[in-house]
Amino acid sequence: MRIKNHLTAAITVLSLVLTTITCQHQTDKEHLSSGSDTVMVPDLVKLSPGQIEMAGIITGKMEERQMGHIFECNGTIEAPPENIADVTVSVGGLVKSCPFRPGDYVSAGQPVAVLEHPDYIRMQQDFLETKSQWEYFKEDFKRQGELTVENAASVKTMQQAQASFRSTEVKLFALRSQLKLLGINADSLTIENISSTVSIKAPITGIISKIDVNIGKYVGPEQRVCEIINNTNLYLHLLIYEKDIHHITKGQPVEFSLVGEPEKRYQARVKAVSPKKDESNNAFSMHASITKGLPVFKPGMYVKAFVSTNEHPGLTLPVTAIIAGDNEHAVFIKTSGGFQRVVISTGISADNRIEILGYPPGLPDSVIVLDGAYYLNAAWNDQE
Repeated sequence: MRIKNHLTAAITVLSLVLTTITCQHQTDKEHLSSGSDTVMVPDLVKLSPGQIEMAGIITGKMEERQMGHIFECNGTIEAPPENIADVTVSVGGLVKSCPFRPGDYVSAGQPVAVLEHPDYIRMQQDFLETKSQWEYFKEDFKRQGELTVENAASVKTMQQAQASFRSTEVKLFALRSQLKLLGINADSLTIENISSTVSIKAPITGIISKIDVNIGKYVGPEQRVCEIINNTNLYLHLLIYEKDIHHITKGQPVEFSLVGEPEKRYQARVKAVSPKKDESNNAFSMHASITKGLPVFKPGMYVKAFVSTNEHPGLTLPVTAIIAGDNEHAVFIKTSGGFQRVVISTGISADNRIEILGYPPGLPDSVIVLDGAYYLNAAWNDQE
Protein backbone atom coordinates (compact mmCIF):
# COMPACT_ATOMS: atom_id res chain seq x y z
CA MET A 1 0.00 0.00 0.00
CA ARG A 2 2.86 2.39 0.87
CA ILE A 3 4.58 1.73 -2.49
CA LYS A 4 1.30 2.35 -4.29
CA ASN A 5 0.81 5.67 -2.45
CA HIS A 6 4.36 6.79 -3.28
CA LEU A 7 3.83 5.90 -6.94
CA THR A 8 0.54 7.77 -7.04
CA ALA A 9 2.17 10.82 -5.44
CA ALA A 10 5.05 10.73 -7.91
CA ILE A 11 2.66 10.54 -10.89
CA THR A 12 0.62 13.41 -9.46
CA VAL A 13 3.69 15.60 -9.01
CA LEU A 14 4.92 14.81 -12.52
CA SER A 15 1.51 15.59 -13.98
CA LEU A 16 1.41 18.94 -12.20
CA VAL A 17 4.91 19.73 -13.42
CA LEU A 18 4.19 18.75 -17.01
CA THR A 19 0.86 20.57 -17.22
CA THR A 20 2.32 23.89 -16.00
CA ILE A 21 5.77 23.82 -17.68
CA THR A 22 6.58 26.21 -20.46
CA CYS A 23 9.39 24.93 -22.57
CA GLN A 24 11.73 26.94 -24.64
CA HIS A 25 13.25 25.11 -27.63
CA GLN A 26 16.48 26.48 -29.03
CA THR A 27 17.60 24.92 -32.26
CA ASP A 28 21.25 25.99 -32.12
CA LYS A 29 23.58 23.30 -30.81
CA GLU A 30 27.08 24.18 -29.67
CA HIS A 31 29.97 21.73 -29.71
CA LEU A 32 31.69 22.25 -26.35
CA SER A 33 34.14 19.61 -25.29
CA SER A 34 36.79 18.73 -22.78
CA GLY A 35 39.00 16.43 -24.77
CA SER A 36 35.92 14.62 -26.16
CA ASP A 37 33.05 14.89 -28.63
CA THR A 38 30.58 15.79 -25.87
CA VAL A 39 27.72 18.05 -27.05
CA MET A 40 25.77 20.60 -25.02
CA VAL A 41 22.20 20.83 -26.23
CA PRO A 42 20.81 24.13 -24.93
CA ASP A 43 17.20 22.93 -24.45
CA LEU A 44 15.56 24.55 -21.46
CA VAL A 45 12.88 23.34 -19.10
CA LYS A 46 11.35 26.12 -17.01
CA LEU A 47 9.79 25.53 -13.59
CA SER A 48 8.38 27.87 -10.99
CA PRO A 49 9.75 27.70 -7.42
CA GLY A 50 6.61 25.83 -6.38
CA GLN A 51 7.03 23.30 -9.15
CA ILE A 52 10.69 22.77 -8.20
CA GLU A 53 9.64 22.02 -4.64
CA MET A 54 6.88 19.62 -5.74
CA ALA A 55 9.28 17.77 -8.05
CA GLY A 56 11.77 17.32 -5.19
CA ILE A 57 14.66 18.77 -7.16
CA ILE A 58 17.97 18.96 -5.30
CA THR A 59 21.00 20.67 -6.83
CA GLY A 60 24.72 20.60 -6.17
CA LYS A 61 28.08 20.31 -7.87
CA MET A 62 30.37 17.58 -9.10
CA GLU A 63 32.66 16.09 -6.45
CA GLU A 64 36.10 14.57 -6.79
CA ARG A 65 36.27 11.03 -5.46
CA GLN A 66 38.68 8.12 -5.55
CA MET A 67 37.31 5.82 -8.23
CA GLY A 68 38.36 2.38 -9.44
CA HIS A 69 37.14 -0.66 -11.31
CA ILE A 70 34.62 -2.63 -9.29
CA PHE A 71 34.40 -6.40 -9.45
CA GLU A 72 31.32 -8.00 -7.94
CA CYS A 73 31.63 -11.41 -6.30
CA ASN A 74 29.83 -13.63 -3.82
CA GLY A 75 30.99 -15.58 -0.81
CA THR A 76 30.54 -16.30 2.87
CA ILE A 77 31.82 -15.13 6.23
CA GLU A 78 34.12 -17.70 7.79
CA ALA A 79 36.16 -18.20 10.95
CA PRO A 80 39.83 -19.26 10.78
CA PRO A 81 40.59 -22.85 11.89
CA GLU A 82 42.13 -21.67 15.16
CA ASN A 83 38.83 -19.98 16.05
CA ILE A 84 36.71 -23.12 15.71
CA ALA A 85 36.91 -25.94 18.25
CA ASP A 86 35.20 -29.32 18.39
CA VAL A 87 35.06 -30.34 22.05
CA THR A 88 35.75 -34.08 22.35
CA VAL A 89 36.94 -36.60 24.96
CA SER A 90 39.92 -38.95 24.91
CA VAL A 91 38.07 -41.64 26.87
CA GLY A 92 34.34 -42.19 26.38
CA GLY A 93 31.75 -41.71 29.09
CA LEU A 94 28.11 -41.03 29.92
CA VAL A 95 26.92 -37.42 30.01
CA LYS A 96 26.04 -36.53 33.58
CA SER A 97 25.43 -32.80 33.05
CA CYS A 98 25.56 -30.25 30.21
CA PRO A 99 24.31 -26.84 31.39
CA PHE A 100 24.88 -24.87 28.18
CA ARG A 101 22.80 -24.21 25.08
CA PRO A 102 23.69 -23.04 21.57
CA GLY A 103 24.42 -19.31 21.68
CA ASP A 104 25.90 -19.38 25.21
CA TYR A 105 29.27 -17.73 25.75
CA VAL A 106 32.06 -19.73 27.38
CA SER A 107 35.62 -18.92 28.38
CA ALA A 108 38.65 -21.07 27.69
CA GLY A 109 39.04 -23.63 30.49
CA GLN A 110 35.39 -23.40 31.57
CA PRO A 111 33.65 -26.81 32.01
CA VAL A 112 30.99 -27.39 29.36
CA ALA A 113 29.95 -30.93 30.33
CA VAL A 114 30.54 -33.59 32.98
CA LEU A 115 31.03 -37.24 31.96
CA GLU A 116 30.93 -40.34 34.16
CA HIS A 117 32.43 -43.82 33.60
CA PRO A 118 34.11 -46.60 35.63
CA ASP A 119 37.15 -46.38 33.33
CA TYR A 120 37.98 -43.01 34.89
CA ILE A 121 38.28 -44.72 38.29
CA ARG A 122 40.44 -47.47 36.82
CA MET A 123 42.84 -45.00 35.20
CA GLN A 124 43.28 -43.09 38.46
CA GLN A 125 43.78 -46.38 40.30
CA ASP A 126 46.43 -47.50 37.79
CA PHE A 127 48.24 -44.21 38.16
CA LEU A 128 48.38 -44.35 41.98
CA GLU A 129 49.50 -48.00 41.96
CA THR A 130 52.16 -47.30 39.34
CA LYS A 131 53.30 -44.25 41.25
CA SER A 132 53.77 -46.40 44.38
CA GLN A 133 55.74 -48.99 42.39
CA TRP A 134 57.85 -46.27 40.81
CA GLU A 135 58.77 -44.88 44.22
CA TYR A 136 59.76 -48.38 45.40
CA PHE A 137 61.87 -49.15 42.30
CA LYS A 138 63.45 -45.73 42.48
CA GLU A 139 64.69 -46.40 46.02
CA ASP A 140 65.70 -49.95 45.14
CA PHE A 141 67.71 -48.72 42.13
CA LYS A 142 69.41 -46.16 44.34
CA ARG A 143 70.20 -48.77 47.00
CA GLN A 144 71.55 -51.31 44.49
CA GLY A 145 73.73 -48.63 42.97
CA GLU A 146 75.28 -47.85 46.35
CA LEU A 147 75.84 -51.55 47.07
CA THR A 148 77.51 -52.06 43.71
CA VAL A 149 79.92 -49.23 44.45
CA GLU A 150 80.80 -50.96 47.74
CA ASN A 151 81.08 -54.34 45.90
CA ALA A 152 78.31 -55.70 48.10
CA ALA A 153 76.00 -56.49 45.14
CA SER A 154 76.51 -57.60 41.55
CA VAL A 155 76.26 -55.29 38.60
CA LYS A 156 73.53 -57.53 37.17
CA THR A 157 71.29 -56.97 40.19
CA MET A 158 71.81 -53.23 39.89
CA GLN A 159 70.89 -53.34 36.19
CA GLN A 160 67.71 -55.28 36.93
CA ALA A 161 66.72 -52.69 39.51
CA GLN A 162 67.43 -49.95 36.95
CA ALA A 163 65.29 -51.67 34.30
CA SER A 164 62.35 -52.03 36.70
CA PHE A 165 62.67 -48.37 37.67
CA ARG A 166 62.82 -47.11 34.06
CA SER A 167 59.94 -49.33 32.92
CA THR A 168 57.71 -48.15 35.75
CA GLU A 169 58.73 -44.54 35.07
CA VAL A 170 57.59 -44.82 31.44
CA LYS A 171 54.23 -46.28 32.49
CA LEU A 172 53.79 -43.57 35.10
CA PHE A 173 54.46 -40.85 32.53
CA ALA A 174 51.94 -42.38 30.09
CA LEU A 175 49.23 -42.60 32.76
CA ARG A 176 49.93 -39.05 33.85
CA SER A 177 49.45 -37.86 30.22
CA GLN A 178 46.16 -39.78 29.91
CA LEU A 179 44.81 -38.19 33.07
CA LYS A 180 45.87 -34.78 31.78
CA LEU A 181 43.79 -35.33 28.63
CA LEU A 182 40.82 -35.98 30.91
CA GLY A 183 41.49 -32.80 32.84
CA ILE A 184 42.66 -34.60 35.98
CA ASN A 185 45.66 -33.16 37.81
CA ALA A 186 47.78 -36.22 38.56
CA ASP A 187 50.05 -34.35 40.98
CA SER A 188 47.15 -33.66 43.34
CA LEU A 189 45.54 -37.09 42.94
CA THR A 190 45.23 -39.18 46.11
CA ILE A 191 43.24 -42.20 47.22
CA GLU A 192 40.72 -39.89 48.89
CA ASN A 193 39.86 -37.81 45.81
CA ILE A 194 39.49 -40.52 43.14
CA SER A 195 36.39 -39.59 41.11
CA SER A 196 34.15 -41.38 38.63
CA THR A 197 33.49 -38.15 36.75
CA VAL A 198 35.55 -35.79 34.61
CA SER A 199 34.82 -32.23 33.48
CA ILE A 200 35.15 -31.50 29.77
CA LYS A 201 36.55 -27.96 29.40
CA ALA A 202 36.31 -25.43 26.59
CA PRO A 203 39.61 -25.23 24.69
CA ILE A 204 38.92 -21.69 23.42
CA THR A 205 36.83 -18.67 24.35
CA GLY A 206 33.76 -18.21 22.18
CA ILE A 207 30.12 -18.99 21.58
CA ILE A 208 28.68 -22.50 21.57
CA SER A 209 27.26 -23.08 18.09
CA LYS A 210 26.23 -26.73 18.41
CA ILE A 211 25.40 -29.16 21.23
CA ASP A 212 25.59 -32.84 20.26
CA VAL A 213 24.85 -34.52 23.60
CA ASN A 214 22.13 -34.91 26.20
CA ILE A 215 21.94 -36.33 29.72
CA GLY A 216 22.65 -40.05 29.79
CA LYS A 217 24.07 -40.24 26.26
CA TYR A 218 27.33 -42.13 25.79
CA VAL A 219 30.03 -40.05 24.12
CA GLY A 220 32.85 -42.00 22.50
CA PRO A 221 36.42 -40.79 21.89
CA GLU A 222 35.60 -39.76 18.31
CA GLN A 223 32.29 -38.07 19.08
CA ARG A 224 31.80 -34.32 19.53
CA VAL A 225 30.33 -32.89 22.70
CA CYS A 226 29.87 -29.38 21.29
CA GLU A 227 31.31 -26.86 18.85
CA ILE A 228 32.68 -23.46 19.93
CA ILE A 229 33.33 -20.55 17.57
CA ASN A 230 35.26 -17.38 18.36
CA ASN A 231 33.84 -14.53 16.26
CA THR A 232 36.61 -12.01 16.91
CA ASN A 233 38.73 -12.77 13.83
CA LEU A 234 36.32 -13.54 10.99
CA TYR A 235 37.14 -13.15 7.30
CA LEU A 236 35.44 -13.20 3.90
CA HIS A 237 35.78 -16.25 1.68
CA LEU A 238 35.01 -14.97 -1.82
CA LEU A 239 34.97 -16.54 -5.28
CA ILE A 240 36.71 -14.68 -8.12
CA TYR A 241 36.36 -15.83 -11.71
CA GLU A 242 39.29 -16.27 -14.05
CA LYS A 243 38.54 -13.18 -16.16
CA ASP A 244 38.90 -10.95 -13.07
CA ILE A 245 41.64 -12.68 -11.08
CA HIS A 246 44.53 -10.75 -12.70
CA HIS A 247 43.05 -7.51 -11.33
CA ILE A 248 43.13 -8.73 -7.71
CA THR A 249 46.12 -8.01 -5.47
CA LYS A 250 46.76 -8.12 -1.75
CA GLY A 251 45.64 -5.01 0.13
CA GLN A 252 42.86 -3.91 -2.22
CA PRO A 253 39.75 -2.50 -0.50
CA VAL A 254 36.59 -4.60 -0.43
CA GLU A 255 33.10 -3.34 0.30
CA PHE A 256 30.48 -5.95 1.13
CA SER A 257 26.95 -6.38 2.41
CA LEU A 258 24.97 -9.22 3.93
CA VAL A 259 22.46 -10.80 1.58
CA GLY A 260 19.71 -10.07 4.09
CA GLU A 261 20.75 -6.41 4.51
CA PRO A 262 21.96 -5.16 1.10
CA GLU A 263 21.57 -1.51 2.11
CA LYS A 264 24.29 -1.73 4.79
CA ARG A 265 27.91 -1.74 3.62
CA TYR A 266 30.98 -2.96 5.51
CA GLN A 267 34.69 -2.73 4.81
CA ALA A 268 37.39 -5.38 4.30
CA ARG A 269 40.77 -5.77 2.58
CA VAL A 270 42.16 -8.49 0.35
CA LYS A 271 44.47 -10.68 2.42
CA ALA A 272 45.27 -13.63 0.14
CA VAL A 273 44.32 -15.17 -3.21
CA SER A 274 44.53 -18.89 -3.92
CA PRO A 275 47.20 -19.78 -6.49
CA LYS A 276 45.04 -22.52 -8.04
CA LYS A 277 41.53 -22.54 -9.45
CA ASP A 278 38.95 -24.72 -7.74
CA GLU A 279 37.56 -26.93 -10.48
CA SER A 280 34.37 -27.65 -8.53
CA ASN A 281 33.13 -24.06 -8.93
CA ASN A 282 35.49 -22.90 -11.71
CA ALA A 283 36.71 -19.97 -9.61
CA PHE A 284 39.61 -18.81 -7.46
CA SER A 285 39.23 -18.37 -3.71
CA MET A 286 40.06 -15.05 -2.12
CA HIS A 287 40.28 -14.21 1.58
CA ALA A 288 39.62 -10.69 2.85
CA SER A 289 40.05 -9.53 6.44
CA ILE A 290 37.06 -7.67 7.87
CA THR A 291 37.95 -4.26 9.28
CA LYS A 292 34.59 -3.18 10.76
CA GLY A 293 31.26 -4.61 11.89
CA LEU A 294 32.45 -7.85 13.50
CA PRO A 295 29.79 -8.05 16.27
CA VAL A 296 26.94 -8.51 13.77
CA PHE A 297 28.60 -11.27 11.75
CA LYS A 298 28.30 -15.03 12.11
CA PRO A 299 30.24 -17.72 10.23
CA GLY A 300 28.29 -19.05 7.26
CA MET A 301 26.52 -15.78 6.44
CA TYR A 302 26.27 -15.12 2.69
CA VAL A 303 27.67 -11.84 1.38
CA LYS A 304 27.87 -9.86 -1.84
CA ALA A 305 31.22 -8.11 -2.18
CA PHE A 306 32.67 -5.41 -4.41
CA VAL A 307 36.43 -5.33 -4.92
CA SER A 308 37.89 -1.93 -5.91
CA THR A 309 40.95 -1.86 -8.19
CA ASN A 310 43.07 0.77 -9.95
CA GLU A 311 41.88 3.64 -7.79
CA HIS A 312 42.29 7.15 -9.21
CA PRO A 313 40.77 10.60 -8.57
CA GLY A 314 37.83 11.58 -10.76
CA LEU A 315 34.89 14.00 -10.96
CA THR A 316 31.69 12.24 -9.99
CA LEU A 317 27.95 12.68 -9.64
CA PRO A 318 25.36 10.56 -7.82
CA VAL A 319 23.57 8.03 -10.00
CA THR A 320 20.31 9.94 -9.48
CA ALA A 321 21.79 12.87 -11.44
CA ILE A 322 22.44 10.84 -14.59
CA ILE A 323 19.83 10.38 -17.33
CA ALA A 324 20.80 7.18 -19.12
CA GLY A 325 19.56 6.77 -22.69
CA ASP A 326 20.14 4.21 -25.40
CA ASN A 327 22.89 6.20 -27.11
CA GLU A 328 23.88 8.90 -24.62
CA HIS A 329 23.98 10.08 -21.02
CA ALA A 330 22.91 13.51 -19.85
CA VAL A 331 22.48 15.76 -16.83
CA PHE A 332 20.49 18.93 -16.15
CA ILE A 333 22.22 22.13 -15.03
CA LYS A 334 20.56 25.13 -13.46
CA THR A 335 20.78 28.35 -15.49
CA SER A 336 19.20 31.77 -15.26
CA GLY A 337 16.61 30.70 -17.82
CA GLY A 338 15.70 27.33 -16.32
CA PHE A 339 17.16 23.83 -16.38
CA GLN A 340 19.35 22.93 -19.34
CA ARG A 341 19.97 19.39 -20.61
CA VAL A 342 23.66 18.63 -21.18
CA VAL A 343 25.08 15.51 -22.85
CA ILE A 344 28.02 13.86 -21.08
CA SER A 345 30.00 10.63 -21.16
CA THR A 346 30.48 8.46 -18.09
CA GLY A 347 33.07 6.05 -16.72
CA ILE A 348 32.98 3.56 -13.90
CA SER A 349 30.53 3.60 -11.00
CA ALA A 350 31.11 2.92 -7.32
CA ASP A 351 29.23 3.55 -4.08
CA ASN A 352 26.18 4.97 -5.92
CA ARG A 353 28.32 7.50 -7.79
CA ILE A 354 29.36 7.64 -11.46
CA GLU A 355 32.60 9.02 -12.86
CA ILE A 356 32.09 11.82 -15.41
CA LEU A 357 34.65 11.61 -18.23
CA GLY A 358 33.47 13.83 -21.12
CA TYR A 359 31.69 17.11 -20.40
CA PRO A 360 31.41 20.70 -21.70
CA PRO A 361 33.80 23.36 -20.35
CA GLY A 362 32.48 24.94 -17.19
CA LEU A 363 30.37 21.94 -16.11
CA PRO A 364 32.46 21.31 -12.94
CA ASP A 365 31.52 24.83 -11.77
CA SER A 366 27.86 24.55 -12.76
CA VAL A 367 24.94 23.87 -10.43
CA ILE A 368 23.70 20.41 -11.40
CA VAL A 369 20.44 18.66 -10.61
CA LEU A 370 21.43 15.81 -8.27
CA ASP A 371 17.93 14.50 -7.56
CA GLY A 372 14.72 15.02 -9.51
CA ALA A 373 16.36 14.77 -12.94
CA TYR A 374 13.76 12.13 -13.79
CA TYR A 375 10.96 14.71 -13.71
CA LEU A 376 12.93 17.20 -15.78
CA ASN A 377 13.78 14.59 -18.38
CA ALA A 378 10.13 13.56 -18.63
CA ALA A 379 9.21 17.19 -19.28
CA TRP A 380 12.05 17.55 -21.80
CA ASN A 381 10.86 14.45 -23.67
CA ASP A 382 7.31 15.75 -23.63
CA GLN A 383 8.33 18.91 -25.44
CA GLU A 384 10.05 17.01 -28.24
